[in-house]
Amino acid sequence: MKDIIALIKKKEQEFADLPLFHFMKDTSIDPSIRLSWIPGLTHLPMGFKDLSKHNFRKEPTNDPIQEIINIHTYEEDDHSQWFLEDLDKIGLNQSFKLSDSIRFLWSEETYKTRLICRQIAMYTFQAEPAVVLAAIEAIEATAYVTFAVTAQVTQELQKITNQDFRYFGQYHLSAETEHCVKITHLHELIRDIQLTQEQKAKAIKVVQKIFEIFSESMDEMMAYVKKRHGSKIGNFGLQKQEKTSHLRMIN
Repeated sequence: MKDIIALIKKKEQEFADLPLFHFMKDTSIDPSIRLSWIPGLTHLPMGFKDLSKHNFRKEPTNDPIQEIINIHTYEEDDHSQWFLEDLDKIGLNQSFKLSDSIRFLWSEETYKTRLICRQIAMYTFQAEPAVVLAAIEAIEATAYVTFAVTAQVTQELQKITNQDFRYFGQYHLSAETEHCVKITHLHELIRDIQLTQEQKAKAIKVVQKIFEIFSESMDEMMAYVKKRHGSKIGNFGLQKQEKTSHLRMIN
């Protein structure tokens, strides 16, 4: 699994260079605007809870790799609630008609993002635990990149609102870090997993797909921000996004 972990690290670095993350680091822009894309992400945190519980988790099991997967899935149990709390605290849970909310969440603006959980389920359907674990490690890498940046923005917002943010703030990032410390032996187990050539090929493919769909989602969120706040952010990220898209075509 060492080669898969190395691939994930490489893809993680590329993911961190997406325009949305550079945009969120720009302290000259109001922090609430830098987080204004969050409603468009709704399908991911709400859907991932179901994905973890009903697709990834397999109990009972005697498979040590599946046991690692099961541990990961229980870490997701509270995250959707944290997300809903943050919508309120950031001021994004304004009064909308239910029909308007549904129309937005299933609009073309969120198309890429709402497909993520469905695509992950498809990529991992009836896959061996080692391949599923590779997918989960890739997903966690995208999450760490995202929360490391949003935690910085929410720290700024906290000074204005006096609110703590559990999903997008330091709380979530610290929980993930603490989780990693507690299960260091599990990560050692993951690195030492021996894959067959067939498993390795499948794991490489699923990791590449995971980063591809999450990158498309982040670009979709950046487009959402530009559409709503273009006059306030100028042409931020436009050249960067074009460069990133060009690099993806080359790769």
